[in-house]
Amino acid sequence: MKKLYTFVAILSFTLLAGCSDFLEQDNKSNVPGADYYNTPAGFESLCNAAYSSLRTIYSKDPWLFEGGTDLFASGRTSVQVCNLYGQNYSSAEENVTTFYKEHYKAISLANEVIYWGDGDDNRAERVAEARGLRAFYYLNLVQQFGGVPLSIDRATSPITSLQRESSETVFQFIINELTDLTSASSSLAEKSADGRFTKTAAKHYLAKAYLCKGYLTNDEKDFNAAIASARSVGAGNPLNTPFATLFSNQGEGNEEVLFFIDYNIATVANVQSDGNRQQADYGPYLRGAEAGHKYTSSTLTPTLWMHEVFNTNTDNPAQDERYEATFMLELRQSYWDYYDENKKNSSEVIYYYCPSWEISNIANWRSALDSRKNATVVEMLPEGNNISNEQTSYQAKMSADICGVAPFRKFDDVENGKKYFKITSSMRDIYLARLAETNLIAAEACVKLNKPEDAVSYINVVRNRAKATPAIASEVNIDYILNERARELAGEYHRWTDLTRTGKLAEYVETHNPDIPSGRITSKFYLRPIPLAAIELNPALVGHQNEGW
Repeated sequence: MKKLYTFVAILSFTLLAGCSDFLEQDNKSNVPGADYYNTPAGFESLCNAAYSSLRTIYSKDPWLFEGGTDLFASGRTSVQVCNLYGQNYSSAEENVTTFYKEHYKAISLANEVIYWGDGDDNRAERVAEARGLRAFYYLNLVQQFGGVPLSIDRATSPITSLQRESSETVFQFIINELTDLTSASSSLAEKSADGRFTKTAAKHYLAKAYLCKGYLTNDEKDFNAAIASARSVGAGNPLNTPFATLFSNQGEGNEEVLFFIDYNIATVANVQSDGNRQQADYGPYLRGAEAGHKYTSSTLTPTLWMHEVFNTNTDNPAQDERYEATFMLELRQSYWDYYDENKKNSSEVIYYYCPSWEISNIANWRSALDSRKNATVVEMLPEGNNISNEQTSYQAKMSADICGVAPFRKFDDVENGKKYFKITSSMRDIYLARLAETNLIAAEACVKLNKPEDAVSYINVVRNRAKATPAIASEVNIDYILNERARELAGEYHRWTDLTRTGKLAEYVETHNPDIPSGRITSKFYLRPIPLAAIELNPALVGHQNEGW
């Protein structure tokens, strides 16, 4: 929504009990809760606070979503926690604790909305939204931790003990909630232009919950239900917006986007600090503001495999429009000249980041424009030319060189990126669910049902939009699905759970992530540890830690 109020003036929440991270209200307004929340303004502020939790969860470093995967590794700024498989990684890991805590804070807020709106027909839609948000937060938790405590009622006193439920129980709770929210009697709106949780979002996440549950139960009913729910959203129908347009400032509000975190320059106090960091999280260090480039943290940098995955499942990788919509292949005097039609063809290209399949075409590339003739060609190869015209490894380029590898441009905020050289200045919406993934959920369920010919129809909805080589049934398997998810969804907060869900974490990460040596990832790493802080506060969790931790 376009108005996300700062809720601190009304409530501040303090963690009291770790198992459910129960949060007690501290009313700073000196207005009794009932008196305030029974007013339309008070209740709407509470609802907005429930949505603001999305910003909190997704505004931090995306370690648990994308770190330590096959697609992103440490860049020039080496961060130990980005691999999350080191000797120092334990149940006391701060990033894991924060992730767990922030989700339970968000769940507590959703429970408050449900409590104060229950039974009021005028508040039924907001209550339904809160239930949807709560189901979404639990879906995040169960994919990361396995079974977790279910806190589904507003607590009026500190919770000192709450048992841990099984993964299947948590998935079933999510499925029950979303099934009800997608019914004809649900108060949810079908669609929304302001980032609210809707029926289309509920149908998408219902499909995903069934898919994930199916991996636990190996029950065909779950996979068939995933396909049915995906189809109810629109899986199987063409995607008409070009990928590069969808991932641009002009792409916001597109009907393909089913659920998103809304950012708007008109509703924040400070654009430089109140935006998100998605455009800065992925890519190489590009120097300071004086260079005229964008701010990058250089903590998660695309691996060589992130490039080469476009060279799989195809007879012509250059056809796939997603590659150049994902990477900035030509770095000019100013990074942002690429987006200025008056400068794109005239501003001198300093570095050309050449993928393996274009190496033989470099001469043609240079001759096409005068602005390219003096560019240094940086080869995206295991060993190849770097910015200094020396032969180095790709790993050396990504971890040591300034401007060492192709920048990741998928999330660029062209309107604010050039204006504000800050890590948190992007006002681009963060897409959490979109129809391309809905199609890939259906395709994955088809593969699990051993119906690759059915999977092809959903995969090719995505590939046809990208003008990529169509899939054929004989080559479709889980690896194909993972490759397609990499090409389509890179950086969109799915990769770690994709690899753990499919049982491919060790295989893919140890093969493609230079941070992770062979043999490092054992079975325990397929779930995060339940945080030590939660166990210390909740005696019901003692003895129920994930295996190996």
